[in-house]
Amino acid sequence: MSHRRRSARDRARRELGQNFLINPGAARRMARALTPSQDLVVELGAGRGALTRELVELGRPVTAVELDPRCVERLSAELPQVRLHHGDMREFRFPERPHAVVGNLPFGLTTTMTRNLLTTQNWTEAVLLIQHEVAGKRARGGSQLNAQWSPWFEFRLLGEVPAQHFRPIPACSGGILRITRRQLLPVERRSDYQDFVRAVYQARGRSLAEMIRNVTGHRVHGLPPLPKDLTSQAWVRLYRRIRS
Repeated sequence: MSHRRRSARDRARRELGQNFLINPGAARRMARALTPSQDLVVELGAGRGALTRELVELGRPVTAVELDPRCVERLSAELPQVRLHHGDMREFRFPERPHAVVGNLPFGLTTTMTRNLLTTQNWTEAVLLIQHEVAGKRARGGSQLNAQWSPWFEFRLLGEVPAQHFRPIPACSGGILRITRRQLLPVERRSDYQDFVRAVYQARGRSLAEMIRNVTGHRVHGLPPLPKDLTSQAWVRLYRRIRS
């Protein structure tokens, strides 16, 4: 293939946000990170099918979402047992029955798709390949987004995938992020809790105690220096104390 043809194809891939995973070991690690089950698996961004093939090996039904018509045509021929959805993952309507979500997400859609998933029902766990820096940040906690969602979701970094394991090679490495559901607070309290966290993060003050006092009028002792220093469980305890 000529350099010109390769360049044109690479440009087209980048326009679609495509960085195909070419390392079988990384794909296998993602598939095996799923809890054993017979529930449906929804794959976001199937690409050339490196991860799709590993999901098929699990013996579970698979629905694969892919925007590139060339990839859809190729996968339809190679993996007829997979149900393929040709379309944009941002517009995909997730099933109403229990399912897992797996995907090598276009790095430019990481935030959008993560937020979409956090507000979507019925999926039980998600294993996502995203920018390593972002995956690490989600797993470490400390951000407003983590604090707002951690009563209902646990984020765990499963490992790094070097940039050389993608084609075209991206500017940064990938990270495998596993998201599972939990319930430290009733779902009915989500809106009020998230408003509380947002208000604290945006409050004036040189310390967390001062920020809490400015927002709620409560004097709370024994707090760490800043909001980012609170653990998920500590946020829940603080919220219950303020709202009791």
